[in-house]
Amino acid sequence: MNVETLRAVVSKMLFLHSYDDDEMETCCREAKDILSNDVSDAILFFQTECTDEEFFWLSSVFEDVSALVQSKQFIQVLRARLALVTRESYDQKSFKSEHMRQWVDYDEYVRSISMDIDYAESALNDK
Repeated sequence: MNVETLRAVVSKMLFLHSYDDDEMETCCREAKDILSNDVSDAILFFQTECTDEEFFWLSSVFEDVSALVQSKQFIQVLRARLALVTRESYDQKSFKSEHMRQWVDYDEYVRSISMDIDYAESALNDK
């Protein structure tokens, strides 16, 4: 998996206007393709390299990736990654995206990603 390409896609997502649905859909499709190409590399990325902000934006494709890769380990790693984000370590002011700095407090962050992980788990055929 090319981490730099994935990061470039996430960077685009950070600065899209909320009304630019077509470009956001394109970014999500690209992220899904990158993450689902090699689930082992995706798992390693989430375990070792993924920032809190990247994790938030990529969560929008967890369900699609899960449906393609059908990996319980992928879901376990996502849950473990989310558990690393504590109220004490969450630094909303450090995010690059204005949307996150302004609107995504700790509780919203956890709620949103938890929901996306739950949807991803429901996409597994053999739950």
